[in-house]
Amino acid sequence: MIKTEKLTEFVLNTIGTEVLQKARQADELANGVQFLGSDEVSRVCLGVSLNEDFLQEAVKAGAQVCIFHHGFDVRTYKSLFPSFSQKRLKLIFKHHLTIMGFHYALDAHPQFGNNATIIKKLGAKISEPLFDDWGYTGVFSVPQDVKQLSLQCAKLFSHDILTVFSGPEKVKKIGVVSGAGKPDAKALGQMEALGVELFITGEPSESTPHKMKESGINYFAGGHYATEVFGVQELGKKIKAEFKNKLEVEFLDIPNPV
Repeated sequence: MIKTEKLTEFVLNTIGTEVLQKARQADELANGVQFLGSDEVSRVCLGVSLNEDFLQEAVKAGAQVCIFHHGFDVRTYKSLFPSFSQKRLKLIFKHHLTIMGFHYALDAHPQFGNNATIIKKLGAKISEPLFDDWGYTGVFSVPQDVKQLSLQCAKLFSHDILTVFSGPEKVKKIGVVSGAGKPDAKALGQMEALGVELFITGEPSESTPHKMKESGINYFAGGHYATEVFGVQELGKKIKAEFKNKLEVEFLDIPNPV
């Protein structure tokens, strides 16, 4: 067991001042500590998204701290909290949970964010930022068969992959933006200028397949949730390595087909 303050300080330092400063400019969602609960922590649960199911599982597991990619979304309509928000808040306050969310930070982090980790796991080297620094391009040392890459992504994401094979059969440069990476005209222009031959994201939109086809870029969509498990898991590894047997650290997988 350690002081919660010591854990939060370590997490913020690990993510780094530069990334957190960028997050404040780029993101309206949480990138930091949202709620402070118990003074001490013996168990940390990590997840992609804060929801009632996750919080209930974390309480059952005995967690005092929960760390998310998608933290508590405080946006309301006319300051009215809908039922789902109230249920989540009740669990947070009843069980004195500390809640941290890192939306931009766990997408954009250049060492262990979702996109950097996906690129590394596919065997490419991280190159230029993409989507106003939310994602990155990656370069393979040897061009890769795009259909084989779709099989690698299906295995990596444990999810069906929506594929549009509309670019080169062998690709050297990929672009990766996890989650809802729905490219607008600016993003498509950037990918064309950078020579991206395959774009990998999570959540598709109706118009994107034809845009990709007409742009001559291959396109994979592997699930919003499924492409965003990586950053928080990598952060969990760093927490475990730092505090060892003083903390139990667990990733809770709450299935989401989207």
